[in-house]
Parts: sequence; C-alpha cells; structure tokens
Amino acid sequence: MKKVDIYRGKIGNKLVFTFVLFVTVFVGSTGWFLYRTTKNSLDNDLGDKLMAISQAVTTQIDGMFLMQLTPGDETTRTYSNLLNKLKEVKEATKVERLYIFNKNNQSLVDTDPGIPIGTEYIKLKFDKSELEFLWQGHSVHTVPFTGEDGVYYKSGYAPIKVNGKIVAAVGVDASATFIKTISNFRSSVVMFSITSIAITIAVGFVFSLTITRSIHKLVKAAGDMGKGELNKEIHINSKDELGYLGNAMENMRKGIIQRDNQLKMMLAGVAHEIRNPLGGIGIFAGLLAEELSGQSKEHAEKIIKEVRKLNDIITQFLEYARPAEPVSMDLCIEDIIDDAHFIISPEAEKAGIEFVQDFDSEHKNVHVDPEQIKRVFINIFKNSIQAMSQKGKISVRTQSKDGFMEIIVTDNGSGISDENIRKIFDPFFTTKEKGTGLGLAIVKRIVESNGGRIAVESKLGEYTAFTISLPMSMEERTKDG
Repeated sequence: MKKVDIYRGKIGNKLVFTFVLFVTVFVGSTGWFLYRTTKNSLDNDLGDKLMAISQAVTTQIDGMFLMQLTPGDETTRTYSNLLNKLKEVKEATKVERLYIFNKNNQSLVDTDPGIPIGTEYIKLKFDKSELEFLWQGHSVHTVPFTGEDGVYYKSGYAPIKVNGKIVAAVGVDASATFIKTISNFRSSVVMFSITSIAITIAVGFVFSLTITRSIHKLVKAAGDMGKGELNKEIHINSKDELGYLGNAMENMRKGIIQRDNQLKMMLAGVAHEIRNPLGGIGIFAGLLAEELSGQSKEHAEKIIKEVRKLNDIITQFLEYARPAEPVSMDLCIEDIIDDAHFIISPEAEKAGIEFVQDFDSEHKNVHVDPEQIKRVFINIFKNSIQAMSQKGKISVRTQSKDGFMEIIVTDNGSGISDENIRKIFDPFFTTKEKGTGLGLAIVKRIVESNGGRIAVESKLGEYTAFTISLPMSMEERTKDG
C-alpha cells in the first residue's frame, strides 16, 4: 500500500507540475509579448511623431541666423523671431518643449524660460549614440526618460543644415504618458498571470486527484488480483481510457474467477476419482497384511503407507484449490502453539530437537481460526525439523506490534539460499526430493485469509526465521491503545 501511495503521489505531482508549468509559460509569455509589442508600437509611433515635428521646424528656421547668435542676444529681434516660431509649433502640436542647440550641446533657442544662449544641455550627454547619428544628418528619437518632475518624456531630433553642412539641431520633448498606461497594463498582466496560476494549480490538483484516484484503484485492484483476492468488483466511474482499462480489468477478474472455478471443479473430480480406488487399495492392503507374515506383510504395510502418503498429497491439493473460509475467534496464541508442538513432538524427540518458548506475558490473545492457524505452525515446525540435523533447536518467541501478534519461529538448520528464499511461498516450489511444494503456499494463504502476514529471513548454513503476524484480539488492542 505504501508503494501505491508513493506511486500515486509521484503521478499527481508530475501532472500538477506539468499543467502549472504549461499555463505559467503560456500566460506569462503571452502577457509579456502583448506588453512588449504594445510598448514598442507606441514608443515608435511617438518617436516618429517627434521626428516629424522637428523636421517641420527645420524647414522654418534659417540656419544663417542661428550661426550669428551669441550669448546675450536673447533681446534681439532675430532671437525673438526664432523663439516665436518655436512657440507657434509648440502650441500647434501640444508638445512640452522645443529647443535648438549646436554641436557643443549648447542652447541657441529654447521655449523653456530661463534658458539663455550658451547653456549646456546636460541631458544630451545621455543621448550620445542618438546624437552621433543626428550629426551624420539623420533624424532620430530617444528612448523614454524620466524628467525632474517624475514624468516620462521622449525626445526627437532633426539636423539644421546650411549649404549642406549641419550647423545645429532641433529638439522636441513630449510627455510619454503611454508609459504609465503600459506599466499599469504590465501590472494587470502580472496579476492576471498570478490569478491564472492559482486557478491552474487548483484545477490541476483536482484534475490530478481525479486521474490518480482511478489509477490508485486500478493499481490496488491489480495487486489484489495478484494476491488471489478476486471477490472485489473493479469499478472505475469514468468514460475515458482509464474507464476502458477498468472495464477490461473487471472482465479479466471475472474470467479468472470462472477459470479458477472450472479448475477447482476439475481438481475435485480428479481427487474424487483417485481417492475412491485409493480407499479400496488401503482396505484390501490392510486385510492382506493381517493374513500375511514376514516380508510379504512388510510389503503390504508399505503399500498402506504409500496410500496414506498419496491421500495426504491429494488433501493438500484440495486445500490449496478450495481453501475453507476462516472462522475467527479470540483465543490464546500459547494454546495454539502448544497444540501444534504436541502433535509434532514425537517426530522432534526422535530427531533430538530441542523446543524453546519465550512468550509475551502481557499480550496473548489473537483473533484467528484456531484449526487453520494450528496447521500453519505444524507445517512450519515440520519444515524446521526436516531442515536440521540431530540435536537442533527450534525457538518460538512472541511480541506485540501495531495491533498484531508477531510469532517468530527460528531454527538453526541448513538455512535457505537467497535464490530460493524468494520462491518458497510459490505453489509447487520445493527443494525436497519428496514433496508437493504446496505446504508453505498453503501456510501463506491461511495466514493472509486470517488477516495476517508472513515473512522469512534466513542465512545459508546458519538459521531460518519465520515471522507470522496475526491480528490481536480487540481486548489486546485496547491494552496497547
């Protein structure tokens, strides 16, 4: 279940991250594109307008008069005429300021009061690249800049020529109010992007939950089917590919159940057909043994022994194919283990096997089927005896953990190799010369059908330890709570 949750978490995070990333990139890039396109368009449009105004002014200015102006000529008629022309254009075009300057960036005429001839324009130093282009004979415009009043402005320049030689230039300043509007637009885009991302995260989270919930159901259903739990119907409430996959898995589940039922019926029929003649063989072999003596009687008794062995094998097949439902009840785990030990004690004593117990004194009761769990321990004890040489030891220890009673059965036998330990619960896997390979498979099925778990740990040539975890009784769980 933990792996499934991790899997679901990874899928969900990946879906949400991909969805959010896509929307973020799309909204952000779209907003930025609109912002830059609008800003550049308005910027160029204003720049073209300012250059056109400055070019129009140059057609009305006689450069010869400009060349005659010197500091102190602000009261002359020439300066007054030039200033009036600039003011007329300013009034007609609604620009902020017009001015004429020489190549030394010094003022010649300016509509701004208080700017005498010869005043150096400090701001022109920041337009160095534009002025280089201007003095080559081209009209130019600057990038928007902030004035002393905190308002955005933009300048346009056009050269004034006398006999093909550039003697001065006209400057036009206008308020770039669109900059503030564009900035507000940019803020709106940012807010819209943040809102879109928040909505996208919420939608993506719901979307991922919808998908991963269905995936989680399918993964869990596949895990249950792999464990042989085929009674739970697989239902995915979706009309997409996941719903189609869920229907396919449900049909597969029904097909497996149908096939299992057919195999069980066939196996039961075969077992019935074999058991009838075996029973007859056993009866007649017994009668024959009573009438015979010597070696002939031994042969008859061997027949009886082999018949019993065959009957046990058939019983194991039937138990694996048609497991009985557990009838669980609260009982003491010590009593179950003692009963199992009593049954195998003759075999253990004959092999010189020591049996050691270490029971948890505080927690004893489990909620299981007593007969089924007793057979689990009988089977494990027999495996331990067969894995040990003379004078081995089997130790049984119990402890409580998270609502389960853990029973650890350890022997100091030959151990199990890493290759085989992964297969020991597989049906029909055995390393014994005689055996069906169903014993531990049946043990695992019984433990799990009683709500428990079984695990094994081993080191070749040293030991093997089976850990059987069984649900404790409600009374015992209350103690832990």
